[in-house]
Amino acid sequence: MHQDAFEDEFERLLAEDPARALVHALSWVSEEPESADAHYAAGLSYEALEQEADKVRAFLEVLRLDGLSTFAPIRNYEGIIGEEVEATLAELPPGIGRRLGVVAVMVEPRPSQALVADGVDPRSLGLFDGATDEQLAGPDAPPTTTRILIFSHNLACAFEDEAGLREEVAVTVLHEVGHFFGLEEDDMDRLGLA
Repeated sequence: MHQDAFEDEFERLLAEDPARALVHALSWVSEEPESADAHYAAGLSYEALEQEADKVRAFLEVLRLDGLSTFAPIRNYEGIIGEEVEATLAELPPGIGRRLGVVAVMVEPRPSQALVADGVDPRSLGLFDGATDEQLAGPDAPPTTTRILIFSHNLACAFEDEAGLREEVAVTVLHEVGHFFGLEEDDMDRLGLA
Protein backbone atom coordinates (compact mmCIF):
# COMPACT_ATOMS: atom_id res chain seq x y z
CA MET A 1 0.00 0.00 0.00
CA HIS A 2 1.31 3.48 -0.87
CA GLN A 3 2.51 5.44 2.22
CA ASP A 4 -0.02 8.28 1.78
CA ALA A 5 -2.88 5.80 1.34
CA PHE A 6 -1.74 3.91 4.44
CA GLU A 7 -1.57 7.14 6.47
CA ASP A 8 -5.05 8.16 5.31
CA GLU A 9 -6.44 4.72 6.19
CA PHE A 10 -4.75 4.76 9.60
CA GLU A 11 -6.08 8.28 10.36
CA ARG A 12 -9.59 7.14 9.45
CA LEU A 13 -9.30 4.06 11.65
CA LEU A 14 -7.81 6.14 14.48
CA ALA A 15 -10.77 8.53 14.34
CA GLU A 16 -13.40 5.78 14.11
CA ASP A 17 -11.98 3.07 16.36
CA PRO A 18 -8.80 3.94 18.27
CA ALA A 19 -8.74 0.54 20.00
CA ARG A 20 -8.59 -1.22 16.63
CA ALA A 21 -5.99 1.29 15.43
CA LEU A 22 -3.89 0.37 18.46
CA VAL A 23 -4.13 -3.34 17.64
CA HIS A 24 -2.87 -2.62 14.11
CA ALA A 25 -0.11 -0.34 15.39
CA LEU A 26 1.10 -2.86 17.97
CA SER A 27 1.12 -5.58 15.32
CA TRP A 28 3.29 -3.30 13.18
CA VAL A 29 5.61 -2.64 16.15
CA SER A 30 5.89 -6.40 16.68
CA GLU A 31 6.79 -6.94 13.01
CA GLU A 32 9.16 -3.94 12.78
CA PRO A 33 10.40 -3.03 16.28
CA GLU A 34 12.93 -0.54 14.86
CA SER A 35 10.31 1.37 12.85
CA ALA A 36 9.80 4.84 14.28
CA ASP A 37 6.61 5.10 12.20
CA ALA A 38 5.18 1.98 13.86
CA HIS A 39 5.87 3.34 17.35
CA TYR A 40 4.42 6.68 16.28
CA ALA A 41 1.19 4.97 15.18
CA ALA A 42 1.06 3.24 18.56
CA GLY A 43 1.65 6.56 20.35
CA LEU A 44 -1.14 8.26 18.42
CA SER A 45 -3.45 5.36 19.26
CA TYR A 46 -2.59 5.55 22.95
CA GLU A 47 -3.20 9.30 22.81
CA ALA A 48 -6.66 8.79 21.27
CA LEU A 49 -7.41 6.26 24.01
CA GLU A 50 -6.16 8.73 26.67
CA GLN A 51 -3.50 6.29 27.89
CA GLU A 52 -0.92 8.95 28.70
CA ALA A 53 1.87 6.79 30.16
CA ASP A 54 1.79 4.40 27.19
CA LYS A 55 1.68 7.34 24.75
CA VAL A 56 4.76 8.90 26.34
CA ARG A 57 6.62 5.58 26.29
CA ALA A 58 5.85 5.13 22.57
CA PHE A 59 6.72 8.74 21.76
CA LEU A 60 10.05 8.50 23.61
CA GLU A 61 10.89 5.48 21.44
CA VAL A 62 9.96 7.49 18.33
CA LEU A 63 12.30 10.26 19.48
CA ARG A 64 15.11 7.75 20.00
CA LEU A 65 14.61 6.06 16.64
CA ASP A 66 14.14 9.32 14.74
CA GLY A 67 17.35 10.56 16.35
CA LEU A 68 19.23 7.68 14.72
CA SER A 69 18.17 8.83 11.26
CA THR A 70 20.18 11.40 9.33
CA PHE A 71 17.66 11.49 6.47
CA ALA A 72 16.85 14.95 5.15
CA PRO A 73 15.42 15.34 1.64
CA ILE A 74 16.54 18.97 1.28
CA ARG A 75 20.17 20.10 1.36
CA ASN A 76 20.98 22.98 3.71
CA TYR A 77 17.56 22.71 5.34
CA GLU A 78 18.84 24.27 8.57
CA GLY A 79 19.94 27.41 6.71
CA ILE A 80 16.66 27.57 4.81
CA ILE A 81 14.63 27.21 7.99
CA GLY A 82 16.70 29.81 9.84
CA GLU A 83 16.25 32.29 6.96
CA GLU A 84 12.51 31.68 6.81
CA VAL A 85 12.06 32.05 10.60
CA GLU A 86 13.87 35.40 10.49
CA ALA A 87 11.95 36.57 7.41
CA THR A 88 8.59 35.63 8.93
CA LEU A 89 9.35 37.45 12.18
CA ALA A 90 10.63 40.50 10.27
CA GLU A 91 7.34 40.70 8.33
CA LEU A 92 5.19 40.92 11.46
CA PRO A 93 3.50 44.30 11.98
CA PRO A 94 5.67 46.53 14.23
CA GLY A 95 3.26 46.45 17.18
CA ILE A 96 3.12 42.65 17.12
CA GLY A 97 6.90 42.44 16.78
CA ARG A 98 7.45 44.70 19.80
CA ARG A 99 5.06 42.68 21.97
CA LEU A 100 6.76 39.49 20.81
CA GLY A 101 10.12 40.91 21.88
CA VAL A 102 10.03 39.07 25.23
CA VAL A 103 9.72 35.71 23.48
CA ALA A 104 12.82 33.71 22.60
CA VAL A 105 12.42 32.07 19.19
CA MET A 106 14.74 29.10 18.86
CA VAL A 107 15.36 26.50 16.19
CA GLU A 108 16.17 23.00 17.43
CA PRO A 109 16.28 19.70 15.51
CA ARG A 110 13.38 18.08 17.38
CA PRO A 111 11.71 18.22 20.81
CA SER A 112 13.93 17.33 23.75
CA GLN A 113 13.49 14.13 25.69
CA ALA A 114 12.12 16.19 28.61
CA LEU A 115 9.46 17.79 26.39
CA VAL A 116 8.42 14.41 24.99
CA ALA A 117 8.30 12.96 28.50
CA ASP A 118 5.92 15.83 29.33
CA GLY A 119 3.64 14.71 26.48
CA VAL A 120 4.86 16.74 23.48
CA ASP A 121 4.58 14.94 20.14
CA PRO A 122 8.14 13.99 19.06
CA ARG A 123 7.28 14.93 15.48
CA SER A 124 5.89 18.37 16.28
CA LEU A 125 6.92 21.09 13.87
CA GLY A 126 6.83 23.82 16.50
CA LEU A 127 5.88 24.56 20.08
CA PHE A 128 4.85 27.58 22.13
CA ASP A 129 6.03 27.22 25.72
CA GLY A 130 5.40 29.73 28.49
CA ALA A 131 3.11 32.60 29.36
CA THR A 132 0.85 34.30 26.83
CA ASP A 133 0.96 38.00 26.00
CA GLU A 134 -2.08 38.59 28.21
CA GLN A 135 -0.54 36.73 31.15
CA LEU A 136 2.71 38.68 30.85
CA ALA A 137 0.86 42.02 30.69
CA GLY A 138 -0.94 41.52 34.01
CA PRO A 139 0.29 42.60 37.43
CA ASP A 140 0.73 38.95 38.43
CA ALA A 141 2.88 38.01 35.44
CA PRO A 142 4.37 34.55 35.99
CA PRO A 143 8.16 34.39 36.38
CA THR A 144 8.65 32.04 33.47
CA THR A 145 10.62 31.90 30.27
CA THR A 146 8.41 32.25 27.23
CA ARG A 147 9.70 30.69 24.04
CA ILE A 148 8.78 29.45 20.62
CA LEU A 149 10.59 26.35 19.41
CA ILE A 150 10.79 25.50 15.72
CA PHE A 151 11.87 21.90 15.06
CA SER A 152 14.09 21.92 11.98
CA HIS A 153 14.67 18.21 11.45
CA ASN A 154 10.96 17.44 11.83
CA LEU A 155 10.12 20.17 9.31
CA ALA A 156 12.76 18.97 6.85
CA CYS A 157 11.50 15.38 7.03
CA ALA A 158 7.92 16.49 6.34
CA PHE A 159 8.69 18.20 3.00
CA GLU A 160 10.46 17.11 -0.17
CA ASP A 161 10.90 20.53 -1.79
CA GLU A 162 12.26 23.87 -0.66
CA ALA A 163 9.14 25.89 -1.54
CA GLY A 164 6.90 23.63 0.56
CA LEU A 165 9.40 23.72 3.43
CA ARG A 166 9.61 27.53 3.37
CA GLU A 167 5.82 27.84 3.33
CA GLU A 168 5.40 25.46 6.27
CA VAL A 169 8.10 27.20 8.31
CA ALA A 170 6.22 30.49 7.92
CA VAL A 171 2.92 28.83 8.85
CA THR A 172 4.52 27.13 11.86
CA VAL A 173 6.11 30.35 13.14
CA LEU A 174 2.83 32.25 12.76
CA HIS A 175 0.93 29.39 14.42
CA GLU A 176 3.18 29.52 17.49
CA VAL A 177 3.09 33.34 17.56
CA GLY A 178 -0.70 32.99 17.52
CA HIS A 179 -0.51 30.86 20.66
CA PHE A 180 1.52 33.61 22.37
CA PHE A 181 -1.33 36.00 21.61
CA GLY A 182 -3.90 33.57 23.01
CA LEU A 183 -5.32 32.04 19.83
CA GLU A 184 -6.76 28.53 20.13
CA GLU A 185 -6.50 25.73 17.56
CA ASP A 186 -9.93 26.60 16.08
CA ASP A 187 -8.70 30.16 15.55
CA MET A 188 -5.60 28.80 13.81
CA ASP A 189 -7.76 26.66 11.50
CA ARG A 190 -9.84 29.69 10.49
CA LEU A 191 -6.67 31.68 9.77
CA GLY A 192 -5.10 28.86 7.75
CA LEU A 193 -2.34 28.33 10.31
CA ALA A 194 -3.06 24.75 11.29
